[in-house]
Amino acid sequence: MTTALAHSSQVWNSDLGEFVSDAHVHLAQVLTDYKPTFSLVYIPKADRDADDTKPWAILDSPANMPAHIIRYLSDQEMQRPAEVLAWIFEGDLDKHRPDDVFARMELKRQAEELMNLKKQEEELADHYELIEFAARTNKNTWKHNGRTYRA
Repeated sequence: MTTALAHSSQVWNSDLGEFVSDAHVHLAQVLTDYKPTFSLVYIPKADRDADDTKPWAILDSPANMPAHIIRYLSDQEMQRPAEVLAWIFEGDLDKHRPDDVFARMELKRQAEELMNLKKQEEELADHYELIEFAARTNKNTWKHNGRTYRA
């Protein structure tokens, strides 16, 4: 069972039988204000399976199409509603050209890849430093980062 939160302004939601954060209610209202076909839906804790790691979703219910989920959200993602809204705004094809949206997505992917490559480069440099030290030392054992190494 999913429940739409777009019109709830209470902290306690008796339909759900649990407390709902004001931030979640505000996000639901902003989504509906931004695009009336959007709503924030939620799987209450009592109705969840163990596999439900993303109990939140943004539902689009346009008049000329079947309703569909735009994005599933975890509780952690719901702690950052501004990021969720930014994702909606950035990907809105009614306001941005598809090429621009794709270019932004590609830039984000490249930035993440660059950060991962830099991390790998630093880890390799650490390994090389350790190998150089091991090759130069005349000790049979030494410690590095809490681990004991033996030659």
